[in-house]
Amino acid sequence: MSDEEVAAIVERLRQQGSDDGRVEVKAASGGLPKSLWQSVSAFANTRGGVVILGLSEADNFTPAEGFEAQKILDAVESGLGTSAGQQPQVEPVPRYDVDICTVDGAAVVLLEIASLDPQLDAKGPCFETRKSISAGSYKRVADKDKHLSAYEIHELQQKWTRRGIDHQPVPGTAIDDLNPEIIQSTFRSLERSRSRALDGVEDLRSRLRRIKAVTSDGTPTFAGYLTFGFFPQEEFPQLTIDVAVHPTREKGSSTALRFLDRHVCDGPIPYAVGDAVARVLANLRTMRVVSGVGADDVPEIPEEVLREAITNAVMHRDYSEYVTGRQVAVDIFPDRVEITNPGGLWGDRTELNLGDGQSASRNEVLSQLLRVTPRGEGEGPIAENQGSGIPRMRFEMLQNGLPVPVYEATLDSVKVTLQRHGLLSPETRDWLDSIPGADRTKEENLVLALIRHSDAISVDGIRQVLDIDSDRARSILGTLQGDGLITGLGDGPYELAELSPEHRHARRQLSTAEQEIIDVLDTSTSKSIREISAELEKPVNSLRPLLRTLSEEGVIVPTAPPTSKLRAYLLPAEPDS
Repeated sequence: MSDEEVAAIVERLRQQGSDDGRVEVKAASGGLPKSLWQSVSAFANTRGGVVILGLSEADNFTPAEGFEAQKILDAVESGLGTSAGQQPQVEPVPRYDVDICTVDGAAVVLLEIASLDPQLDAKGPCFETRKSISAGSYKRVADKDKHLSAYEIHELQQKWTRRGIDHQPVPGTAIDDLNPEIIQSTFRSLERSRSRALDGVEDLRSRLRRIKAVTSDGTPTFAGYLTFGFFPQEEFPQLTIDVAVHPTREKGSSTALRFLDRHVCDGPIPYAVGDAVARVLANLRTMRVVSGVGADDVPEIPEEVLREAITNAVMHRDYSEYVTGRQVAVDIFPDRVEITNPGGLWGDRTELNLGDGQSASRNEVLSQLLRVTPRGEGEGPIAENQGSGIPRMRFEMLQNGLPVPVYEATLDSVKVTLQRHGLLSPETRDWLDSIPGADRTKEENLVLALIRHSDAISVDGIRQVLDIDSDRARSILGTLQGDGLITGLGDGPYELAELSPEHRHARRQLSTAEQEIIDVLDTSTSKSIREISAELEKPVNSLRPLLRTLSEEGVIVPTAPPTSKLRAYLLPAEPDS
């Protein structure tokens, strides 16, 4: 990494006032801090990152006094050394690069850590060798290193291991517990497709065994029971799809009403998925689209996109004993639908290669069974399992003027976000038209609209959402920044510039919780977080992120730095007329 790239990172840290999910800063004036190794563990176990040694966060990321770059560099290399006779401070040692760079004319040590890859490195998790795996394994969350849970450790240890849970028998169940209607529909579907799956077998048990729905003694397999069982929740009560409609943009931000609607979809997978799709559609708006002499009611999000996303969540979730108590969650917000399944990405799947057309599943038998089981008589299969689902979702969303699905993966879950509204809605177009400046291209307007909807966006976010390659995204961001419309560095994140009070407040609709904060503030008398907490009768910890966001957006004005005990908040003064 060049000095210029390091300088851009440091400038970003100075602007935001803290390190973050990809960068950790340590002064290391008195020698190599022991906390370095938990940061190495955290970055290796998540998405990789950078540690800068020799800067003082307390002094706005300026060079630390007394820092000895060469001495620290040698200590880092020794702590990560794997040669004979060396004892590395973490295990397995991730791929890394360490070098001396310059910041503000002073030498610092830059340590770049790659995310642990089971194909290239030993199995995870990466942990501090002076501690046990459970006590010494970390993950990076925002600007903190946090311990991995027992389940997260299990996930990293099993990332490339096929567990075979879905073909194991479900004790105490029998063929009589399976729904003959779904079974016969599946058999007819196989015969119509000219599959040889049922060749040479006529009796029910043999046919079910052939498709791995039962074992050799006729006991339903886990996959067979979930797919064909009359009521799989008799044995697995929480293996359902929980559809919840929220009144505001964030969960639990409304004190008066938690849900506008909620429905727990149970039964076998074909029925549960169908019910979940229907419940989501019932809570979306529709548009009347004229076609020829007729017209169709088209939902905000295409039905096939919803079906694919919910099916993927059910098919690829983790079914191990650690998480059989967790449901697939479908959360409907005013601006988006989020579908979350337990279990991180399996094998070589990452957020970046999910849409490459390759299929990989931790649940081989379930995936195969859903590929041959129809949604209904004469309909297509529940899942194709050919790697074509996500590319098709992207195409359908773009065809309907919507951003493509965005996947976010952690160690213990995968979430896909589907936006309900096209970026260039009439209200957003009015906002774009009100921004001063020369004529902008459609792509530039789309990026501005995306930043407005998302509050901030990176080059990678633009690439994922708008299907624009990275070089083009950087060019667009450069143009918008040159016009003074956005602020940011490098590959982001980028935010809207402070154009004017009306534009600043027009970025997005405030949540109910945020509006409550605004309502107790004025332009003349500042209030501390504890005073706001007392008036709203809300915990201080729940207010901190809201106050931080409102301050960053300029909606409220803090009276002191974040670290000051005297920090309080005001509404910005009204501009002079």
